[in-house]
Amino acid sequence: MTYAKKMVTDVFLSESFRKYWLIFIGALTFSLSSGAQSSNDALADFLLRLKQLQSLESSFVQTTRDTSGRILQQMSGSLTVAKPGKMRWQTDAPFEQLVVSDGKLIWIYDMDLEQVTIRDMDQRVQETPALLLSGSTADVEKSFVVAKETASNDIIFQLVPKDPSQLFESLEFHYQGKNLKRMMIYDAAGQVTEISFSAANINTAVDPAAFIFDVPEGVDVIDGRHGI
Repeated sequence: MTYAKKMVTDVFLSESFRKYWLIFIGALTFSLSSGAQSSNDALADFLLRLKQLQSLESSFVQTTRDTSGRILQQMSGSLTVAKPGKMRWQTDAPFEQLVVSDGKLIWIYDMDLEQVTIRDMDQRVQETPALLLSGSTADVEKSFVVAKETASNDIIFQLVPKDPSQLFESLEFHYQGKNLKRMMIYDAAGQVTEISFSAANINTAVDPAAFIFDVPEGVDVIDGRHGI
């Protein structure tokens, strides 16, 4: 697997044995500016935004930078999410990959490798950041410490996992008004992945077929479901 291809999988759906930057070496500590809300107010505000979001369809550009700000990898694609727990994440060539969740199972289709991995949806929500947009608000309160601050025109929610063994140190959700503009993923090695959204449709009707995945003929299948 190429380095760039590995990065796609690592950011969103990495297994625990994939070391690279996904080994969590400790919870991120941060201090908020004087204008930051208290944790309880920040949590309530973020949960309200998630509750109001029933579906989202958007294009995105994903950029990963190292500690000096140098771009390691960049790709584009599309994201569709809908409650409860449904997601379709597709990246464009040359890093083609498709991730589909129907709320019960997740399929990860790597076109270059001609391989599909199937997983149960009972994985911890921290392992799949994009699913926070379509999941249960109770998962957020149970799994993260939430803080909020304002920078320029952005309202920024910072989420730090309560479990220090998770796959990333912190997440940021950047809003302009009520619109989600970007997600930031910070890893233990100091690398930052930014996912910028554009041309978003919020709370519009979504084709249910987007969350159905039929395994193509001739591809290898890795079935990671429990009891299989």
